[in-house]
Amino acid sequence: MTLVEAMMATMIFTLGMLGVYMMLVKSYEMVTLCRHRDNARAVLLSYADQFQRLKTTDASNNLLFFFRTDPSPTSFGLSWTDAANVTVSNLTDTTDRAGLPITLGDTASSGTPARVFRSVMPINMADGTTLSGSPSYTAAGYMMQGTFTVTYQVKGRTLSQSITVARSFR
Repeated sequence: MTLVEAMMATMIFTLGMLGVYMMLVKSYEMVTLCRHRDNARAVLLSYADQFQRLKTTDASNNLLFFFRTDPSPTSFGLSWTDAANVTVSNLTDTTDRAGLPITLGDTASSGTPARVFRSVMPINMADGTTLSGSPSYTAAGYMMQGTFTVTYQVKGRTLSQSITVARSFR
């Protein structure tokens, strides 16, 4: 009888420890997911900040690559320097629909490959909707909206985050 009690106690203890182990594994997965989301958010905020503060035109008054309108998401005009000081950019191929490849996080540890897309559209000043044609010039200049999206995979699931910002240019 004592042997059966000892075996039952060992089995219950083992199941309890297995439960604790599974909670630790799930906790680690959640921390990893949060880290990737934070890194993706930092990338998006960086592009949103660039979109709002950089000059829109060059010395000849031509729109810079980053601000050229394109109704469907591309990576045209994007550039990124990662934690390893590696810069990737797409300033020449206006038809690129694959997105700018970046690494979320540190490449030495848990870096996750991701792709960044951008879509820049003119905005209708009357109601704030995006325009398919040319924008109208107002006292504030032309209004444009930039949407930046980052996609990445975690455990076989494709995750995506976006940010949309608006600004004027003359």
